Amino acid sequence: MSSFSFDYCFLAEVTASNLKENKLYLPVGATSSTALHKQCKETILVNKEGNSWNVSLQFSESTGKYYITRGWRKFCLDNRCEIGDLFAFNVVGDGKTTPLMCVCPERKECSEILSKYLSRTSGESSLGGHL
Repeated sequence: MSSFSFDYCFLAEVTASNLKENKLYLPVGATSSTALHKQCKETILVNKEGNSWNVSLQFSESTGKYYITRGWRKFCLDNRCEIGDLFAFNVVGDGKTTPLMCVCPERKECSEILSKYLSRTSGESSLGGHL
């Protein structure tokens, strides 16, 4: 487990458009995560209870962003999400196996990561990609 990275946390917003399109764009910063690579075609979303959803992961050369497709809407429905709900995800992986995107629990460490993230991106509309 020591080779797994927990190096990237991001905030995702449930929107009408990403539910309709069944597509969630990750912030550009996700490309810096050592857990993700362009050949990766799948990721696993894990909620706070430890339940998981296999989703498709793709990389758009034109936008320079990863995005989740098949499975995002099901994750949102199964977790009774409403438009405007926010999730903090921590990307976990070793760059070789299927990466996990775990919903951060409400702990101080995650809050600190998010505070840093939000202070860097304040004023940008990077939540969830195309808003």
